[in-house]
Amino acid sequence: MMRFRSGWRVAARDIFMLIIGVLIGLCVSQSMEITRCSNIAPPQFKHPRYDSDVIEKSLTQNISKLTTQVPKIRKNQHEIDKNLKRPKYLKDELHIRKPLYIGVVTASEFLNTRAMGVNGTWGHTASKVEYYAAEGQGSHPLPVVSLEGVDDTYPPQKKVYRMLKYMHDHYIDEFNWFFRADDDVYIRIPELLDLLSTLDPTEPLYIGSPGLGKPEDLERIKLYPHERYCMGGPGVVFSRELLIQLVPHLDDCLQNVVVSWNEDLEVGRCISRRLGVQCTWAYEMRNFFYMDYSKGAMFKDPKVYRDKIFNTALTVHPFKSSEMMYRIHQFFLELAVHDNEKKGQSIHKELQTIQKKTKRTKAFP
Repeated sequence: MMRFRSGWRVAARDIFMLIIGVLIGLCVSQSMEITRCSNIAPPQFKHPRYDSDVIEKSLTQNISKLTTQVPKIRKNQHEIDKNLKRPKYLKDELHIRKPLYIGVVTASEFLNTRAMGVNGTWGHTASKVEYYAAEGQGSHPLPVVSLEGVDDTYPPQKKVYRMLKYMHDHYIDEFNWFFRADDDVYIRIPELLDLLSTLDPTEPLYIGSPGLGKPEDLERIKLYPHERYCMGGPGVVFSRELLIQLVPHLDDCLQNVVVSWNEDLEVGRCISRRLGVQCTWAYEMRNFFYMDYSKGAMFKDPKVYRDKIFNTALTVHPFKSSEMMYRIHQFFLELAVHDNEKKGQSIHKELQTIQKKTKRTKAFP
């Protein structure tokens, strides 16, 4: 009995040891499998936008393109590109436009009188002046534009519309400002250019003396309460941008919008209804574009020539005779001489002050 019990204990011990050995073997095997799996990198998804290989390849290609486009360094004057055309003048390189073009509205009967008076006074001080008359004009010493299909009917409704289109078609890339003038207006060109030099021709500007219409004419002219036009007598300035925007509407306005015989009013109506632009409204515009309502009587009064407002005028209207045109030109020349004498005295005074500092009557030698 004792032997049987001893044998059972041995057998039980062996079985227990076997089970322990199996468990240990399973644990070791599982541990080795985990280690093997951990050494295998999981698959990764690469978006082409963020793929480092793709980015590196793209950068390499771009750098290659840039390096191939870099020109060789010029080592002498003979290596200047022969295809480069060098402009002679700065205005051609920077596309600088001339400041002012003036179109004078006249008629065949006034070409040898009023128009000649304009040309002999302020006309020759402007960079470009042309005289617009009916078609069929023969040769003339003045630069006359004969408008096709236009006669000398007054008021010059069709003539002015056609003139504006002609200005645009022939000179829009050459000038910044366009002036519509009558043949009986006097223009002080230097003073006008001073004003325009402070303004931007790329803005749609409509500049002149504002007109609202006479009270007795309001029913006839049919203006809206906010509308005002530039009166044609003392002259009207159109910026380049305004003329560009206006020209496509001229034919339609001439055929469908005209309700009165007032040519300047109808141009203003066209600009207002089609472009939403009104004539300048400041009080001083009446002084800059000076209009004589006395039919010439005011110019017979010597006091007017001492008037400060009159002396600051940019334009004065009207002068129905070439004699008066020459006389008013003489007056403004005398005014200019007086102003230059005052400036000369100021310069001479400053020169004397500098001479005292340098102790020299002449700077060089």
